[in-house]
Amino acid sequence: MKKLSIERLDLDLRGISPATARSAARVLGPALAQALAGRRLIERPAAHIDAGHSGIEPAHDSTRLASHIARQIAAKTSAGGS
Repeated sequence: MKKLSIERLDLDLRGISPATARSAARVLGPALAQALAGRRLIERPAAHIDAGHSGIEPAHDSTRLASHIARQIAAKTSAGGS
């Protein structure tokens, strides 16, 4: 896999508790690395990639929330793999 540099990540976590959002942000890096493992980055100059609306339920814990966000980012920035 080539290098993926994320300069800025804007998340709208309305409905998610602040504590869950903070905790999810802390584990998002490892979750993203796992979601991208074995995938090929899509080469495209993109100043803005919209991973879309998650539709995730507010009750989810931070680890599940981070994994869900990571899978959405991986789906928009890579192909193949798991």
